[in-house]
Amino acid sequence: MNITKLAKETGIKYQTLLKNIEFLEQKKIIEVIKGEKSKIIRLNYSNPKVIILKNLFEELEDI
Repeated sequence: MNITKLAKETGIKYQTLLKNIEFLEQKKIIEVIKGEKSKIIRLNYSNPKVIILKNLFEELEDI
């Protein structure tokens, strides 16, 4: 998802979102793929912590 769309869908100010994205990227929770005109954000599934969190959220949905 691109950053502008994410900001609109979440209602978070763009600059606040950028700071959080930078933090999550440094922690290797997300990957930012930079294109010519946009940046795409996705979860970093090569990080074991991301898999654990994903599984936790899936389990919580079942409760």
